[in-house]
Amino acid sequence: MDHRRDIEGLRALAVLAVLSYHFGIPGFGGGYVGVDVFFVVSGFLITSLLVAEFESTNSISLRAFWARRARRLLPISATVLAFTCVAAAVLVDATRLDDLARDVAAAALFSVNYVFAAAGTDYLAAAEPPSLVQHYWSLAVEEQFYLLWPVLILLVARFGRGDRRRRISSVLVVIAVASFGLSAASTSTSPSWSYFGLHTRAWELAIGALLAVFGARWLPESRRTAVGWAGLVAVAISVVTFGDATGFPGWIAIVPVLGTAAILAAGDGASTTVLLHRPVLQWIGSRSYSLYLWHWPVLMIAKERLGDELSGRALVAVALVVVGLSEIGFRSIENPVRRARSLRRDPVAALCLGAVMVAVSSTSAFALSSYDPDLTTGVLATTPTLEPITGTTITIDPAESTGEGATETTSPVVDSTGSTLITVATPTTIVAPVRLVRMDEVTAPSAVVEARSNTVVPDNLLPPLGSAKYDTGIVYDNDCHVYFDSVAKTDCVFGDPNGSVTVALFGDSHAAQWFPALDVIAAENGWRLLSLTQGGCPFLDVLTYNGKDKVNLTWCQPWRDSVREYLRSQNVSVVFLSQYYRLRAASDQDAIGVDEWDALLPALVDSFRADGIEPVLIADSPYLEDEVPGCLAANRSRVDRCAPGNATPELAVIDDSLRRVAADREVGLIEPRRWLCVDGYCPPVVGNLLVYRDQSHLSATFVQWLTPLLAVEIVDAVRAVASGE
Repeated sequence: MDHRRDIEGLRALAVLAVLSYHFGIPGFGGGYVGVDVFFVVSGFLITSLLVAEFESTNSISLRAFWARRARRLLPISATVLAFTCVAAAVLVDATRLDDLARDVAAAALFSVNYVFAAAGTDYLAAAEPPSLVQHYWSLAVEEQFYLLWPVLILLVARFGRGDRRRRISSVLVVIAVASFGLSAASTSTSPSWSYFGLHTRAWELAIGALLAVFGARWLPESRRTAVGWAGLVAVAISVVTFGDATGFPGWIAIVPVLGTAAILAAGDGASTTVLLHRPVLQWIGSRSYSLYLWHWPVLMIAKERLGDELSGRALVAVALVVVGLSEIGFRSIENPVRRARSLRRDPVAALCLGAVMVAVSSTSAFALSSYDPDLTTGVLATTPTLEPITGTTITIDPAESTGEGATETTSPVVDSTGSTLITVATPTTIVAPVRLVRMDEVTAPSAVVEARSNTVVPDNLLPPLGSAKYDTGIVYDNDCHVYFDSVAKTDCVFGDPNGSVTVALFGDSHAAQWFPALDVIAAENGWRLLSLTQGGCPFLDVLTYNGKDKVNLTWCQPWRDSVREYLRSQNVSVVFLSQYYRLRAASDQDAIGVDEWDALLPALVDSFRADGIEPVLIADSPYLEDEVPGCLAANRSRVDRCAPGNATPELAVIDDSLRRVAADREVGLIEPRRWLCVDGYCPPVVGNLLVYRDQSHLSATFVQWLTPLLAVEIVDAVRAVASGE
């Protein structure tokens, strides 16, 4: 094809929109649509080349096509991936390196979009820092397109009757309609898969391809200028007006997609070239690929080191670094490789180069995964134990029940290397009272009290910092903690499946964090335990909003209704209710306020009791703004910097609301903060146990340690309810 300067200018506008969005420049809330512009342009250019080649040679050389793509895309892509691995090993939180290595490996193999789609199903993953290679998702979509598209065009062009272009366009229409339908339908039900999937983005590529097949013959010359400017306006409106309130891609993506198609249809002779031919846009457009690849890891590493809210000067410095690296990459890697005569003449050599680049990226990922940064402090700690409470003896082993008569542990662990020891030792038996303990009489265990003086992360920490985020209950592994479901799962029965008493756990991930303790208690007491938890779905009847995927969680209401029906059918005696206090309401996209709690919770309690089910409320656990394992990795001798404190006023009033309902309705209330905090300080490490697996969830290991305290609160109460007392 002849070089089209309008497309170069369009690329410049697209990459500027993306960079402005990522850099947080006001007025570019929809800058992410720049990626959609790239998709349409790619579909148009690639299909134009393929159709032209077939019509001139009656065939398509797949080897030559893939060789051109490898020569064009992989050298700079592999360079950025390798650079990112090296920079991350030096500058990034050590607890994130394993996940980054996984992402880099997937990016090297053109599949990272599906890694992000799967990870995005976790509602609270929005609180985790984005991957340093998250922007490679769009490159993966295009690379998958490049692998499949020429084969499809070749088959359709070679076989069949009638006009060749009509056959190709018919197939493209089917693909576009089917893909657009999937995108529109799944954006509200599976937003991460809709955003990252080839199947829901193929229609954007197909729109560009259709334009390539039909050409612009249908567009009169006299109207091209108007169509081109209308396209530019559509894209501009998308960039300026689309934002967090937009479920994307979905049907709304048709605005920037058709806008881009209109610009391409207008051609290089329309008056839009007054803008698109500007020298500065030509310069940016030629470097758009390098700019796109470099900007994200540089920006994310800067935020890692300087904080999320970068100053204006810092943003300018980051932008200059990005431009400098892009210019170096463009001049020393992109252009020399793309224009190398030997590679242009020999497709096999170009494909071999591509294989080497894949190997470089994969090796970088492997090296990063093998890198073991030194997080040792020379300190060991004993496993903390719990003091006795007056009543009936129960076991308290956090990992596994061992029966009554547990012994007292007071001897410290001796380290042959002479490392310092932290000894937190108290008796290992606790006893339950004859009735539900009043939470206002509960104090933190002595191990938690003593942990206030701990300043160092012990080397024998459980779970280790690097794997803490995966320290969850088995409901995360067996798909009993669900996402995007509208119907309750009825096969998640734990505890004693044949028990005569049935209890249930109901809520979001902050309810699911209590599963490891409830499962042990239920098994010991002969209860059936139904696990009914879903990410982002509260037990309160509130429509919630996911700020990461920019969607309302419309599936939560039918799921709650299904859960209630299931609870009634299972003759449940007691249901334990818990949820994240910071779940956002769709009405104002802010945290569910105390007014909603005051209005909805009493009625919910009465509703459960009308069904013959006794509710027990579990208040939320403490949390930080930053995730705890990463904070501890950076402050191994100052753990106090990573400790939650008193609840903020907007959260404290929710605790007060739960207390009022508990008092007015005489309903059970468990307040974990009373176990976890002393005088407004909530130790992130107790003995050798890590309390939090991220910024808001308790680790499963620590919840297991808390099992006896939870048992003290609920065992006799459940027995009383089940017996009708």
